[in-house]
Amino acid sequence: MEFCANQPERVENRGASARWHSDYLPILDGWRAVAIICVLVCHCCEPIFHDAGIYPYPMLYRITRHGAIGVDIFFCISGFLICTRLLCELHRNGEISLANFYIRRAFRILPPYLAYLLVIGALAYRGVLLIHRWEWLSCLLFFRNYIAQRDATWYLGHFWSLAVEEHFYLIWPGILVLFGSRRARWAAVLMALSVAGWRTLNAHQNWISPAGGVAFYGRTDIRLDALLWGCWAALIVDAARWRSLITNSVSPVIWTAMVALLVYCVAYTPPLSMLWQAILIPLVLVGTVLRPIGAVAWILEAQAVRWVGRVSYSLYIWQQLFFVDRFESSALPLGKLQTFPANILCVFVVAIVSYYLVERPLIAIGYSLSARTRRSHKSRTLPIAMGLATIK
Repeated sequence: MEFCANQPERVENRGASARWHSDYLPILDGWRAVAIICVLVCHCCEPIFHDAGIYPYPMLYRITRHGAIGVDIFFCISGFLICTRLLCELHRNGEISLANFYIRRAFRILPPYLAYLLVIGALAYRGVLLIHRWEWLSCLLFFRNYIAQRDATWYLGHFWSLAVEEHFYLIWPGILVLFGSRRARWAAVLMALSVAGWRTLNAHQNWISPAGGVAFYGRTDIRLDALLWGCWAALIVDAARWRSLITNSVSPVIWTAMVALLVYCVAYTPPLSMLWQAILIPLVLVGTVLRPIGAVAWILEAQAVRWVGRVSYSLYIWQQLFFVDRFESSALPLGKLQTFPANILCVFVVAIVSYYLVERPLIAIGYSLSARTRRSHKSRTLPIAMGLATIK
């Protein structure tokens, strides 16, 4: 997680500025850990506490369903981090290279993604899993969140969120390059509010897809605002004046109040609850980034928690193979590997292998190719610039 190490000092609050301009913010890995733990709890407990589960417990079942908020936290982190990295590049180089951005993203996202698809495809080919060919192709081409539910299966169900992220990567960097950081703040807000309005209109008009149609809450046009508010937070914090104001304003009391409001929105779903969640999550996150103090920061920055955050992407990719939905629990093609507690061990073992043998090496290659492309670009533009200077 690189941040603006070379960005000039522009804020009165030196402590907050030093943290913001450091090369690595460990607390973001802590938040990734929170997000993946929420998702794992939600999926792992599905066949355990349900009425037809191993240990029926209705109250615990209802509580664990709220673990789906982990996906929204992931969305916020992605929007916040992607936008921050692009802004860092803009401050450092005076421009944003979209080619380098997509090289880094491809080597970051695709290797574990494709590895999982290959495994699922092989298991389906051998008859171990029943996977619709159209669904597999939709994951390969990143439109899983727009296929009909009749073609959807559990084992590829989580790829809807990755499709939303990929669509975000296609949209936001170009907007930031086109508008610049100042106008991009307003663009992020207007786009996010438009998505929220469109979602509300869809729900109010009962345009939600019927059974067999496209899942409503997985569509990019319904969920994109969760990433856009993360971008807005990054753009606000990038401005020295706003960063100083937020650092001085977000006291432990205010931060706790925001967390309480977020919990209320998740637990009781008031009107426009998804909008309030999408706004509150980046505010809570930024509060800990700029003021990492107290027990919360200590937990989020603990070494074990940060390690879980670092392997969170591989955990998210592979957990769906072992945490079987209750509707499919009657058929366990992988046997005891898909039953509690063996499935938890399997998820972590496979994710660790994926992280250290697939994810990390390919990320390094992506950054190497990006750096080489940047050096090549400089070597081509420098003679041209010198020639223009000579003409002048």
